[in-house]
Amino acid sequence: MKKHQLKILIPVAYCIASLTLFYVVVRSGVTAVQIVGIVLAVTAFALWITARVQLANNFSIGAHANELVTTGLYARFRHPVYYFSILALIGITLAVANYYLFGAVAVLIILEMSRIRGEERKLHDAFGKRYEVYKKNTWF
Repeated sequence: MKKHQLKILIPVAYCIASLTLFYVVVRSGVTAVQIVGIVLAVTAFALWITARVQLANNFSIGAHANELVTTGLYARFRHPVYYFSILALIGITLAVANYYLFGAVAVLIILEMSRIRGEERKLHDAFGKRYEVYKKNTWF
């Protein structure tokens, strides 16, 4: 599989699984909370895929510091792939109305925060002052 295909494979797989779940939910009636979940998940999926594409050749499964990406979503968010994947999962949880899944999402958030800290260290080691300036210009 080519690297550019891998960039969007995971978000697209989540999206397909979510659409299947949404279909099941919609057939049994939809609540306002589920509609919010669907809107949140769809929006987050689109932004997640956008963030992966904007990484261009800098996407990798493990944390690497080849180039500091500071444009597009990365101009405001240091880790939009992580943030939007979490928001997508929260949206899915709301949409399928299975609130026990929030426990799994909480565990995922803890794991993603650990990954973010590791990535922050690698980026700081690789780009130093430039990364510190970038951090000050992002929301989070």
